[in-house]
Amino acid sequence: MVTVEERGASAGDGTSAVARLLEVATRNADELLAESRAEAASMVATAQRDADRVTGASQARAEQLRAEASAEADRVLTAAHAEAERVHAELERARAEQSAELERHRTTVLGDLAEQQAALEAEIARLQQVEQDHRERMRSYLTQQLAQIEPTTPR
Repeated sequence: MVTVEERGASAGDGTSAVARLLEVATRNADELLAESRAEAASMVATAQRDADRVTGASQARAEQLRAEASAEADRVLTAAHAEAERVHAELERARAEQSAELERHRTTVLGDLAEQQAALEAEIARLQQVEQDHRERMRSYLTQQLAQIEPTTPR
């Protein structure tokens, strides 16, 4: 049988064992907590690095896309200016050709009109001469007729 002293010693041993067990459990919990915190810190650091890397890559890609878009816009604008200048030059050339063609046509028409005017003036002069000749013949004829009538008329 166990005496009270033995029981006290036994109880003291049990308390001691519980204290040791509690101490071991606390140490294990502290170690697990420290490991969890370290792992969490490591995960956060890794996530932060990944986020920084992705953010940096995204920013670099965004800058690259912006630069490409800006370059493309510049190319399109330059091409549009060149096309506008080409169209303007083409229109100016066409206008000059039309102007020259109109001037040639005007010169031709004025030349034709001058020739027609000269021909009409010559025809007018010819007709005036015919009229003059006809008047002279009529005057001469009428004078002859009067001369023939007058000698036969009593005075």
